[in-house]
Amino acid sequence: MKKRNNGFLLASPALLGFLVFYFAPFLITCWYSVSFGIGKREFVGLVNYQELFENEMFLLAVKNTCRYMLVTVPVTLGAAVGLSVVLRHVARGVTFLRLSFLYPMIMPIASIVLAVQFFCGDSGFLNRMLTLTGMQGTDWLHTSAAFWILCILYFWRFIGYYVLIYFAKLQMIPGEYYEYAALYGAGEWQKFRFITWPLLIPAVLFTLVLSVMNAFRCYREAFLLGGNYPDDSIYLLQHFMNNNIRNLNYQKISAAAVSILAMLLLVSAAGYAVYRLVKRRRAYG
Repeated sequence: MKKRNNGFLLASPALLGFLVFYFAPFLITCWYSVSFGIGKREFVGLVNYQELFENEMFLLAVKNTCRYMLVTVPVTLGAAVGLSVVLRHVARGVTFLRLSFLYPMIMPIASIVLAVQFFCGDSGFLNRMLTLTGMQGTDWLHTSAAFWILCILYFWRFIGYYVLIYFAKLQMIPGEYYEYAALYGAGEWQKFRFITWPLLIPAVLFTLVLSVMNAFRCYREAFLLGGNYPDDSIYLLQHFMNNNIRNLNYQKISAAAVSILAMLLLVSAAGYAVYRLVKRRRAYG
């Protein structure tokens, strides 16, 4: 009993900080999402949510954010798994490669965006080359191409970090597993399918959470590329929230925040249910 009380006392500063700085503001946000007014607020039920889901800019932001995640997260994680498996068989230069994977995360966002503008801007290198060949250039950062530029930035910036995580996990797999499988005639694909991939799944789930979090943090790149009102293809949820904060539209921001949290909880619950179902089927054959 004394050990339990000591543990609670040690955790109490973190719990108190969570209650004061996260949970209490979230309760206030929930109240703002179902009320209207300045100072003395009036309960209006789900009116704010109805107006939110009828707002074209919010629907566009949700669409673009989901599309961005569906493109960047699977491609980046899949490529990271492949590169980590290849890196495991590299005999020389492994230290240099591991260090080079972290360089994109160290570089400042502003310098990266400046490089993108140098190549893809209205008077950038790419348009100058097109002009020399007799073709007409375009402002790539204010067209639908901006979406793919943003995806490439995410891929280039985070793939090395995920490769290092997978590589560290692969180094923990005993080599005897592969030797034993080779004795029974298993090929490279069979080794990956029945040895590497099952043991790599926990790391993949961990990086999946990280990649979704990092995808929500892409606003800096999108803002520096297109400003507060970029091309429709890269108008994300962060743009919607930021623009409404500037307009002091607290009820719409609160309704959007609660809706986003609800969607994330539903997706997490569905993913956990699928995970438990698969685990149960494997346990009972």
